Amino acid sequence: MNAVLYAFPVFLLLICLELCWSHFSGRRVFRAADSLTSMNIGAISEISRGLIKTVTFGLYALLELKVGIVAFTAADPLAWILAFLLYDFFYYWAHRAGHEVNILWAAHSTHHSSEEFNMATAMRQSATTVFYVWIFYLPMAVLGIPVEVFVPISFASLFYQFWVHTTLVPKLGWYDKVFVSPSNHRVHHGQNGYAIDVNYGATLIVWDRLFGTYAEESDVEPVVYGIRKPVKTWNPVWANLVVLARIVVDTVRTAGWKNRLIKLFGPPGWEPEINAIQKTAFSPSAFRRFETPLGKWQHRYALFSYVMVTALFTHFLTIAYSMPMGQRLAYGGLVILSAMGTGWVLEGKRWGVLLELLRGLTVAGALLAGLWFSPVTGTFQALAAACLTLMLTLYALMWREGLAVTATVQPAHQA
Repeated sequence: MNAVLYAFPVFLLLICLELCWSHFSGRRVFRAADSLTSMNIGAISEISRGLIKTVTFGLYALLELKVGIVAFTAADPLAWILAFLLYDFFYYWAHRAGHEVNILWAAHSTHHSSEEFNMATAMRQSATTVFYVWIFYLPMAVLGIPVEVFVPISFASLFYQFWVHTTLVPKLGWYDKVFVSPSNHRVHHGQNGYAIDVNYGATLIVWDRLFGTYAEESDVEPVVYGIRKPVKTWNPVWANLVVLARIVVDTVRTAGWKNRLIKLFGPPGWEPEINAIQKTAFSPSAFRRFETPLGKWQHRYALFSYVMVTALFTHFLTIAYSMPMGQRLAYGGLVILSAMGTGWVLEGKRWGVLLELLRGLTVAGALLAGLWFSPVTGTFQALAAACLTLMLTLYALMWREGLAVTATVQPAHQA
């Protein structure tokens, strides 16, 4: 069972509720471009996870079967209690490594690249952390925690972490001292000096208190979200790769193999000239968000494009595990390309918008001709034709309006 298929509509509903809450409370916590990018990054992440997690769960199950020390069963309450505590403990260290090891930060930084903090940000998950993070949980297999327990515990942790991505829930008193809360997690996503490399917990904040990485949200200095070297893109694929590209270039330019290894596996910001971490200067008052000017029809086309990506992504989730790997890769590639098209529109890149038109025409043509889904009913063809007509209309209006190509910035705390 693909749990994300059932969780995804709940996540979208919570995002809509948060959007309504922010509107009626007069607090602006969403920006269209940032939020659409976050949700497209989430779709790409799940496609990547779907290709890998079957293998990683299989390796976990094999290790538990061959070397598991204790013969726990899924009916044993102790197995569930231990699994919850151990998963949370190892998550803390996996998460901490994602901040303190440069090459792992290249993957995890995608989640922190949003300069807003809302439930859409929770969906901005890296497509590459899945390649390493599973290693941290293998001690649970060695202990003998069954995969039938490990998998639902891991999903439950993922679902819990979704709701703490919000600025609308205030501090919660005693709850903040025991559990990961919105207040605690707001600090974790900050660029402020007091917010760097703290509050790594998933469900329990006690690990941070125990290992000295806890920081309380300041009542004086509001949290400024994002990373100090911003990705400056709405392209969901490039947002996954930009920090990695920087690290690779920086490593290649570094003299000496020892220094290169430290560049990769040492802490982010380490410089051989000073043999220490060189921190990027940061002033909350001087920070400006990345922004691109959006025309009315540009904005509406991007929203329409996201709806289409969501439809494709949801259908992909329903059939992915019944498809041959080649077809799964092709369908996943189409969803990723469609998500990139939304980014091109948001960035106002004329060549990208032309490619987006070509992609939309190709997909719509395949649907209308029955080359993709077969057999195709008249109702389905009518729906596809209506979507194609709407896409072309929005495209024409957007192109007539003119596309901005120069990125601008806005104050971090602008209402």
